[in-house]
Amino acid sequence: MKSVEKWSQNHRMLYGSILWAFIGFGYLLFIANWAFAIGLAGGGIKGGEATPGFLGYFQIVNDASFQLTNTAANWAITFGRGIGSVVVAFLLVKFAHKKATLIACVMTLFGLPAAFMPAANYGYVLFLILRTVMAIGGTMLTILFQPVAANFFTKKAKPIYSQIAIAFFPLGSIISLVPFVIAGDSASVEALQNNWKTVFIVMSLLYLIPLFAVLFLGTNFDVKKDSNEPKVNGFKILKGYLKTKATYAWLLVFGGWLVVAVFPISVSLALFPWISGLEGNTLANEIRIWQILFLFAGTVGPVIVGLWSRFNLKRRWYIVVLISLGILLFVLSIIVYKFGLATNYNKTSKSLMGNYKGWLALFYILGFLSGFCTWGIEAVILNLPHEYKEADHKTIGWMFSLIWGFGYMFFTLSLIIVTSVPLIGSITKPTQAIIQLVLIVIFGLMSFVGILMLKEPRDDAKTFPDFKAKKQQVK
Repeated sequence: MKSVEKWSQNHRMLYGSILWAFIGFGYLLFIANWAFAIGLAGGGIKGGEATPGFLGYFQIVNDASFQLTNTAANWAITFGRGIGSVVVAFLLVKFAHKKATLIACVMTLFGLPAAFMPAANYGYVLFLILRTVMAIGGTMLTILFQPVAANFFTKKAKPIYSQIAIAFFPLGSIISLVPFVIAGDSASVEALQNNWKTVFIVMSLLYLIPLFAVLFLGTNFDVKKDSNEPKVNGFKILKGYLKTKATYAWLLVFGGWLVVAVFPISVSLALFPWISGLEGNTLANEIRIWQILFLFAGTVGPVIVGLWSRFNLKRRWYIVVLISLGILLFVLSIIVYKFGLATNYNKTSKSLMGNYKGWLALFYILGFLSGFCTWGIEAVILNLPHEYKEADHKTIGWMFSLIWGFGYMFFTLSLIIVTSVPLIGSITKPTQAIIQLVLIVIFGLMSFVGILMLKEPRDDAKTFPDFKAKKQQVK
């Protein structure tokens, strides 16, 4: 291990990149594993018969009572991920980065025994508990990127890595969507759902790669040798952060951004058709392609939009504009679906007919552009904490733990409110969907309040690029 530590000091950038990449790979695997559950769930027990998917395996009757219980479970899991994110900071204080990352990697492996739970209702409860532990561990990994970046990367390199890091979530989500788009027809989708165990087992076994990488390549880079500094109390540090305005500003910024980034993926299969007066999952394949384009833009947008972070330019107004565009383009996608696709949908043949191709192309373009703005601006948001003068690997660890943790708590509150709307039985589906859309927009706009509470990292930053100036890059 001493040889690894010595090598890491002599090749800081290369070592940091390798460690960072393995942690990122673990996060990508978690996202794919978690998102696969949406398509592999199936319909449960219908007419006394088990349908393909893990709900049927666990003998779940997918009625109103189960949907309420399952919705509440999703709320608890999302809140648990927020708590887990905050816990990362305490783990970094107690165990340092290597052990904290190993703990997170071990937690992701809890998804493996989840696939072997008994085929009964209580087995489903155990399945959820084990996958919740996996989810908390996976969420922790996205925070454990940041101390590596703060310690090993130059100020000029950090924006580039922030741009690349964002791609892990979209790519993981795309991995979970593509098989269902390729499958297309219901028979092929059912074949995938019948193999849910194989999918979860393979995805879980792959977690061993980042686990062993951190075990053998990880170092205690955040522990100073021969340091006479007194031991710090994590709760005292947390108390200090809770007294600062910036903590609550980041809660709103990141929580609002999460709403704009996640809800278009999680609710669109129901939201788009409901607003249009159709049944949920109508034109599901077209919506999934829209989702893939929205997510794929997350691999392109951060590289282009994130270039802003490489120059001494004001961040706040730029973030507000890009989030606004992301929201606007999402709403326009719904409008195009309602007036361009739904009106050309034949309920008998369950397919699009007439002059729909232009509308469909526009629908896909809007999905890509919405994702381009939404995911692109995350590169600027996530690099912003690194730009303040007081940023080092310790403060960055705490800041990102709280940003993700409190941001997830804000998102959980939004999730509870938005997903509670369909539980109101006295209103129609189109009305429910409109209320949900309005709520999503309002919660997304809360990020603007947080942006106004933050200060610019540099007082001499310009509002717009000066293309005549030879040197304006951040040093």
